Amino acid sequence: MRETPEDKLLGFGNPEYDQSAKRLLSEKSVMAYVLKGTVPEFKDASLTDIANKYIEGEVQVSAVPVNPDKTNTVTKKLQGLRSEDSSPTEGWITFDILFHAIVPGTEDRIQLIVNVEAQKTYSQRKLRYILMKRSVYYAARLISSQKETEFSGKDYSGVKKVYTIWICMESPTEKSVINHYHLTEHQVFGKYREDRENYDLINIVMVYLAKGPVRNRMLALLQLLFKEKGKSAEEKKKLLQSKYDIDVTSDMEEEMRTMCNLSKGIAEEAWKEGWNGGMAQGAETKTIEVIKNLWRAGQDMSVIKIASGWSEEKIMQVVKAEMN
Repeated sequence: MRETPEDKLLGFGNPEYDQSAKRLLSEKSVMAYVLKGTVPEFKDASLTDIANKYIEGEVQVSAVPVNPDKTNTVTKKLQGLRSEDSSPTEGWITFDILFHAIVPGTEDRIQLIVNVEAQKTYSQRKLRYILMKRSVYYAARLISSQKETEFSGKDYSGVKKVYTIWICMESPTEKSVINHYHLTEHQVFGKYREDRENYDLINIVMVYLAKGPVRNRMLALLQLLFKEKGKSAEEKKKLLQSKYDIDVTSDMEEEMRTMCNLSKGIAEEAWKEGWNGGMAQGAETKTIEVIKNLWRAGQDMSVIKIASGWSEEKIMQVVKAEMN
């Protein structure tokens, strides 16, 4: 399938941007917000404790196998976890971010295995598969790969709970969304109840990011990092420090600067494509195409107003028509 201009605007074919986003997410100060906002076990823990006490070891980025017979074949630096995988038929597949976490208030050294994926789109048309089904496969692999790393032989009591958290850079609605999927018990006949801790082991969290104000601290942070294309790395750094009390390291600042520069380049390319592609269509049609491309690229309204010469009200009419 040929890559479209829209795919390009969403970051397809831009591995440098993708890796910067993953490395930014893997920072423990950022990951603390993700865990507090998506994993119930961390709801009442402080962000400082999550970052410094409950995330165990180093967070691994794109380094651990997903497919069978590969995930659990590495050294036990993190109890056997890696973040990439291969099979003779499927090739190499990698977990984006993978690490262990300890549940607050428990004596078990490791109670959760958390996997976080940074995903550009949920669109089945672009991906050519259903993202939800991929997330189920990843969760299943996190469970099955624990054999001979978290437990040995037939001691299945040692299976640990897993979370696979998918942060998607676009939303199926006009708002940001968080959905949680997990196993539940349904009593078909009789009144027996199994202990929940014995079956509630697979958890999938889908986070879909949109633009606009949101009353959720984690979503607001992720939107700042990944959806606020009109802000510079320096502006984002100041907000991270003042609003979210995050100590921005030089590495974090560099990743944000890389992403901002790449986004600017994508937006400029979108503007040129819209402008040149509309030359034969008339000035108004040409301007509408420019607005659409810049909006898809996540550009700030002030940038779109300057590029198009149109009012915000008129621009929003184009945007709403595009979304319908």
